[in-house]
Amino acid sequence: MHITNSKKYYFSLFFFPVLFLSTSCICTTHIKDLTAKNEEIKTIKLDLQLKEKTITDLLDRLSMKDQEIGKLTDEVHTAHETIEELKSDIEKLREVDVQMEEKKTEADNRIEETIATSNPEATPEADLKNTEKQKTE
Repeated sequence: MHITNSKKYYFSLFFFPVLFLSTSCICTTHIKDLTAKNEEIKTIKLDLQLKEKTITDLLDRLSMKDQEIGKLTDEVHTAHETIEELKSDIEKLREVDVQMEEKKTEADNRIEETIATSNPEATPEADLKNTEKQKTE
């Protein structure tokens, strides 16, 4: 019995240090892995914070551009309304111009009739007759 106990004792003396060393190595390796993962997590967190800031900046810029687009759209609508008003004014001015030309023509015709009535020799027909008489003489 003493031999069996001593084998167990030697086995225990050999097994426990090996188990302890292997556990220690496993723990050290595990701690190194955890430290590496922790550093990786920190790097990812910093990268994520940078990306969040970039996204926030881009959203702010997008909001500003959207406001600019709204203002420019309003300006385009205002300019379109102004153009339509100016087209209407131009059409009215054309109508007034046509009316003025008609009135000018009527006034010229009245002046010619007044001149012809008051002085029959000054009419174009009288001028033609006078020219013919002078040629025949």
